[in-house]
Amino acid sequence: MPHTLSVTVHVDLDLREIQLSVAGCLTAETYTALLPIVRQARGLEPTPCLTLDLTGAEHIDLDGLMPLRHAIDREPEDGAATVEYRLPDPLPVCRRTVVAPRLSGTADDLILERAHRDAPLAPLALVRSDHSPSTAPPVQAPDQARGSRVRTRREEILEGAAEMFAERGYYGASLRDISRHIGISHPGLMHHFPSKEILLDSVIDLLEAHAQRILDQAETMHASPEAMVAELAVHWNPSALPTQLLATLGAESVSGDHPGRFRMARLRRVHEHIFEGCFTEFAQLSMLREGLDPGFASRAMFGLVLSLAIRERTVRTMQTGAHEDAPAEELARLARSFLQVDVAG
Repeated sequence: MPHTLSVTVHVDLDLREIQLSVAGCLTAETYTALLPIVRQARGLEPTPCLTLDLTGAEHIDLDGLMPLRHAIDREPEDGAATVEYRLPDPLPVCRRTVVAPRLSGTADDLILERAHRDAPLAPLALVRSDHSPSTAPPVQAPDQARGSRVRTRREEILEGAAEMFAERGYYGASLRDISRHIGISHPGLMHHFPSKEILLDSVIDLLEAHAQRILDQAETMHASPEAMVAELAVHWNPSALPTQLLATLGAESVSGDHPGRFRMARLRRVHEHIFEGCFTEFAQLSMLREGLDPGFASRAMFGLVLSLAIRERTVRTMQTGAHEDAPAEELARLARSFLQVDVAG
């Protein structure tokens, strides 16, 4: 079912105040429908006070909200009405907005195919940091999980690009760097991915598939605090490549011209939403620390995930000897500190 939105216009008789109440789905595909309505309202005389009320929206995608605000707020004409925004907190998330598969060959079939969600991030899951703790959960290779299968060149390129983007970021890794890292010619890489932006899109597809798998298993995490703590090292291990990709691409995508900006912002919100669902459930069962806001707990939890992922590539590379800072255990410690019940380690 396609996403749609509707707008109810409330106008004061003296035309001094106009409120646009939005219902439905604000996405990258639907936000443009609001622009001509805002433009018309701004053109009224005398200049009205204009409010865009999004509190009644069914769900709001960041890749719809952010370009909407950018389009409305950039260089308004002289005397044009400024726009006040009313937003729900947190932004409502719809499961349909997490993944928009771009099926384009056997690699994407492997990663996104619903029949094989047991290994949704297969090309990435095989790659671990040199500093991964020995206690990290083992990852089963796709060949072991589904019989003998030779990876395609496209899958090898995606894996190599993911490694390079996690280490150097999108701006720091050129296509020639990636081709040398993989061991193929630059024209060979360009045959599969004609531009670095297209390659980035495909790598982010992998991260979205990873997020979708976690969403599909979210009910398991809601079952008990023990279940949530057990899943932390499985889905958000700071030394695993998917988490390090989230950290690196998410950090550099604060740049306004980053091609993955909106998709990475949405991914962050989805991961926070997953944690928030758990903490909200525990609060209703009187298991959450009294007075603790589930939204704050979710942001703190995912913030630590990203911080520890960066630490794996910085501080831990300079450490020698034994250090009691196993990242997966630190995630568990924070989660336990938010709870009013004892959770086994």
